[in-house]
Amino acid sequence: MARKKKNQYKYRIDIGWSQEDECYLVKVPELEGCVSHGDTIEEAVSNAKEAISAYIGSLKKRGLAIPVPLAEQSFSGKIPLRIDPVLHRDLVVKAQLEGKSLNKFIESRLKKSS
Repeated sequence: MARKKKNQYKYRIDIGWSQEDECYLVKVPELEGCVSHGDTIEEAVSNAKEAISAYIGSLKKRGLAIPVPLAEQSFSGKIPLRIDPVLHRDLVVKAQLEGKSLNKFIESRLKKSS
């Protein structure tokens, strides 16, 4: 007998209150167009799980690839990046003034902005 996995899909859900609709709206950003709603947060989450299952089921029926949730992907921490040479120089100067490597300087700035 096949058992359904607990937390089968680990996609991020974003929940927000809609004053206009007077309910909680749920979006699944990793699955374009996958949305739901509910009168309570609990109902919205439950409905989102159903929407995710239906979305995945639709992909399977059409023979389309199922996106791997970001939570299950691994990241190297490396970002190949091309920038304007003048900006590159300016960042190196600022990093040196703070006594940091360019990588650590950029990382600290990105953390502050996220």
